[in-house]
Amino acid sequence: MFRSTYRSIAYTAVVASLVAGPSLAAQQTPRPAAPRDSAARDTLETFVVRAVRAGGAAPTAQTVLDRRSIERTYVGQDAPLALLGATGVTAASDAGTFSGYSSIRLRGVDQTRLSISIDGVPLNDPEDQVLYFSNVPDFMNSMSSVRVQRGVGSSAFGTAAFAGSLDFESLPLLATPAFRELQVTGGSWGTRRTSLEAATGAQGRFAAYGRVSAQETDGYREHSGNRAASGFVSLGWFGDRDALKFTGFAGRSRMQLAYYAPSEAQLAVNPRVNPMGEDERDNFRQEMLSLQYTRVLRQGLTLTTTGYRNSAGGWYDVDVGDPSLWRFNLDHVWYGALSTLQWTGERSTLTAGAHISDYARDHFLFVTPDFANRVYDNTGHKQEQSAFVKGTVTRGRVDWHADLQLRRAAFRYEASRGTSFGDPTVDWLFVNPKVGLTWRARPALEVFASLGQASREPTRSDMFAGADDLDDAAAAELLPLTRVKPERLTDLEVGARLRRGRLQASVNAFAMQFRNEIAAIGQVAVTGSQIRKNVPRSSRLGIEAELGWQASETLLLTGNATVMRARIAEYTDEASGTTFRDVAPVLTPAVIANAQAAWSPRRDLELSLSARHVAESQLANDGNAALVTPAFTLADLGAAYTLRGTTLRVQVQNLFDATAYASGYTDGTERYFFPVAARTVLATVSLRF
Repeated sequence: MFRSTYRSIAYTAVVASLVAGPSLAAQQTPRPAAPRDSAARDTLETFVVRAVRAGGAAPTAQTVLDRRSIERTYVGQDAPLALLGATGVTAASDAGTFSGYSSIRLRGVDQTRLSISIDGVPLNDPEDQVLYFSNVPDFMNSMSSVRVQRGVGSSAFGTAAFAGSLDFESLPLLATPAFRELQVTGGSWGTRRTSLEAATGAQGRFAAYGRVSAQETDGYREHSGNRAASGFVSLGWFGDRDALKFTGFAGRSRMQLAYYAPSEAQLAVNPRVNPMGEDERDNFRQEMLSLQYTRVLRQGLTLTTTGYRNSAGGWYDVDVGDPSLWRFNLDHVWYGALSTLQWTGERSTLTAGAHISDYARDHFLFVTPDFANRVYDNTGHKQEQSAFVKGTVTRGRVDWHADLQLRRAAFRYEASRGTSFGDPTVDWLFVNPKVGLTWRARPALEVFASLGQASREPTRSDMFAGADDLDDAAAAELLPLTRVKPERLTDLEVGARLRRGRLQASVNAFAMQFRNEIAAIGQVAVTGSQIRKNVPRSSRLGIEAELGWQASETLLLTGNATVMRARIAEYTDEASGTTFRDVAPVLTPAVIANAQAAWSPRRDLELSLSARHVAESQLANDGNAALVTPAFTLADLGAAYTLRGTTLRVQVQNLFDATAYASGYTDGTERYFFPVAARTVLATVSLRF
């Protein structure tokens, strides 16, 4: 039986505020205005984010979810599910409820090929290029904004933004007024959450913010519960020309595993069935620390340098059919430093950045109950050095953009004792150019176009076909490490943005041409890793549209849609030797659409109704119309009422109790699905004091 690589939490149709504009949520619990003298210091504090992020006028397709929009629908769900509703986004769930492992796909491309960062610091694990948000629950509660950028976009630090990027920005200390808030959530499937956060606001040259959270759920699927806790802290000192900021977060989660999907027949008998046993569980922690220094060298010239340490570790127990469980252990430490220099002139800007990192992760196995002897013990080492330079020149009503990134990545495998093939290594060098323009055709209308290229190395899991250890027999089949080729994407984006009064709209057409795409084949390894292989040529062509209309002072309407044609030119199934041509790739729906209405009939009350439609998607790269996830449409209802600083927010997810499957896989004859939770009610009380 296959295992799902998508370890994720409950599906919840959270529709973001998809275009910049007024937020009705602000009418419920307005925050005091930031001190007038904090603006320049806040610019220093958020410099690295502003320097690396593409701005609103850049020639990129992007959605920015601000703090007020986050607060409207946030009840503690993991970040990928909080981003459901953003253009082109799909997410999968294994536990089917509020908290657990989560994953996100953008334009049908999995999250190993998304660049994920916080305040400009990369978060993708260098070895397998993922981030398990379950390790740091309630992460979104400490974010000021998140930008979902689609396509190649502009250069940033860390792994290549192959399908796009998720750029998280923590709360800016000086711009966040002093507050204390207690949040308590409870609801369906034994879901409970408590969060306490506070900010000092500007205290002379100092400011601080902190949060602690604890949450648990029994899971929608049987024995798929999670018990988790996390913390987040940021401290800052701000001078006239200098800023020093420390940011850190940590979390721990203990989950009952649910990454086996039940068959269609099993779901017909029990929609909450979990084929994994009650003893199959995990225990993981993660920590990240960063120290950022920013200096204004002279007017228009600013330098920032950041050092960081990221670590994680834990284990998971898996029943492999033996009398005893296998305990897979992972433990990594990752150090890095990055620096950005930005010059701003009257009609031009220039930004240069550099990044270096060193990473090592241990993999070892016990067969329970023997924890004294390791069955194997290997280590993956990964180093990266990268640099970019990008600039914008304004000529009349046209901004011309150019961007060039150089990136080197190297992987070394330190094998378990007793193997005879030594420590294999592989080294990659990538050159990623991008050009674009933004034309202000009218005061309210911008037209943009960009052409970019991104290249990316395979993950460790790709190179090892999902194996956690290489013995001599496996090495003979899987080595050399160059067996899986790097993938390359050429991405053309053309679009327009309209901002007129209460109406904001955008449309974007994209053409993504892949060479040697490392594509999912619809199977997973015993460890839960998705199995992928190179396909010589593939493509994604589509149109995206976003709309936001403040219909009245009390009614906001938003929506978006993605219509896409994704194809693999030629795919050969290794088991049968059969070649399939012009087929749709795995888990890439042709249509994704979202709509939301938010109505605030009075200052202290807001009601919202949202709907989400996802078309069917293939479970294998064979074009078999019978092996698909069925299309589904879901609706959510929300209400928030505020009285004297206390807000009660109630959300009803999957309002009409529809049957839906967010992801799945196949063995070639039968379908296995991860169900969306049935109707779910969650209530949160937020108390300011």
